[in-house]
Amino acid sequence: MTKIEASVVIDRPVEDVWKFMSDMSNDPKWNPETLEVKQVSAGPLGVGTILEDRHPKQTFQIRLYEYEPNRKFGYESISGPSKGSRVSYSMETVEGKTRLNLTLEPNFSGFYKLVGPFAHRGINRQVPPLVGNVKRILESQAR
Repeated sequence: MTKIEASVVIDRPVEDVWKFMSDMSNDPKWNPETLEVKQVSAGPLGVGTILEDRHPKQTFQIRLYEYEPNRKFGYESISGPSKGSRVSYSMETVEGKTRLNLTLEPNFSGFYKLVGPFAHRGINRQVPPLVGNVKRILESQAR
C-alpha cells in the first residue's frame, strides 16, 4: 500500500483543530469530494465507531481504528471499491500552533485495482490542498 502524506501548521491550539477534525460532519466543509459523513453505530465516537461517508458517486462505511483525543484518529474503509483504505490524522503542538498531519493509504479492489497507479497520482495531487483548506477555515474563524 502506498502512503500519501501531507501536513500543515495551523495557527490555532491543538484542541481547536481536534474539535473541528474529529467532528467528521465537518468533512464537507474542507473536502469538496465529501457530501456527508454521519455516525451509524450507537455510542460515543471512539475505536470501533462506524460512520457512513457519502460522496457524489458512492457511499461507503468507515470504522475508526484509532482514537486518542487531541492527538490522533484514523479510520478504515469497510465497504466499496476502496475497502481496506486507511486515513489517519495526527495533531501536535508546534510553538503554540498545531501541526496537522494527514496520511492516506489507498487500497483498491476489482476494476479499481487496475487503475490504482493512475489514481494514486491524482490523489497525491489532491491531498495537500485539503489540509490547506482546513488551515484556511480554522484560521479564518474568530478566536
